[in-house]
Amino acid sequence: MNKLPKFVLIFSLCSFIACVPARKLEELQLSYDNLQSQYDEMKIRKEFGDTSLIELQAEYSAMTKQWNALKNECEQQRIAYEKTQASYELLNKNYKELVNSNENTKNDLRYELDRLDKQLDDKKRELFTKEASLLAKEKEAEELAQSLKDREFRVNELESKLAAQESAVNELKEKLTNSLIGYQNSGISVIQKNGKVYVSLDNSLLFKSGKTDIDWKGKTALLKVAESLQNLSDFDIMVEGHTDNVPMKSSTIQDNWDLSVLRATSVVRYLSTEGKLDPIKIIPSGRSKYVPIDAENTAEARAKNRRIEIILSPKLDTIMDILK
Repeated sequence: MNKLPKFVLIFSLCSFIACVPARKLEELQLSYDNLQSQYDEMKIRKEFGDTSLIELQAEYSAMTKQWNALKNECEQQRIAYEKTQASYELLNKNYKELVNSNENTKNDLRYELDRLDKQLDDKKRELFTKEASLLAKEKEAEELAQSLKDREFRVNELESKLAAQESAVNELKEKLTNSLIGYQNSGISVIQKNGKVYVSLDNSLLFKSGKTDIDWKGKTALLKVAESLQNLSDFDIMVEGHTDNVPMKSSTIQDNWDLSVLRATSVVRYLSTEGKLDPIKIIPSGRSKYVPIDAENTAEARAKNRRIEIILSPKLDTIMDILK
């Protein structure tokens, strides 16, 4: 508030003094004092207000600077926020694309996994099948190995038996040869062929022409043969009668078959009775003219063909058991 000019106040006061009585003057004086007091108070307030205004202005200026700084900071934060939001939107977009891509990848992986699982199952089944086949093959191989071992054992046993039989045949041949050494020039021969021993006796030594009774010279030779065949347990004895190709017929003999069988039977009978051989082991048979030694149609050839053959064959029971 502006200060009132003094001359105005003095003039006003003089005018009031001249115009008003003393009581009024006092009132005016009192009013004046009051006004002066209010003026002074207002002056003080003005000075204080001026000071406060300066302070407020300074505070306002500081706050304005602070506000501008905050405004700039806010603007920077807004820019950073917009950048962050743009980055977030880009990341969110990339994330969604990645999720979609991962979903497709997961689907592809799931499909591939299912395919591999199926392939693995197929491989497992194939492996189980092969293992089962391998076990079967191993079992078959073991059985085959055992079978081969058994066969090898049987082969060795068979070879041993054959060797033993061959040795027995050789020993028997040698024994018969030594036993009949004095009859070599009397129509008796001992030969070995096909694993058998053949004792061949000319009919001239055993029988007269057309007869079935054994002559005494033949009986002596047969006794020598029987002596060598005593206790012969591992051989079968076959007595075969053979004739020549000249037809034979009489009141008691029908043909060459009949003659060959009857002569073989006479030899078997003599070997079993006088020679003491077991008749169960001796088999008579007749071959007639059909197994000649010499096929020539001469007297000499016919003489060779008329014969008795005692065939000694190793028993094959043991060998057959091995082969089975």
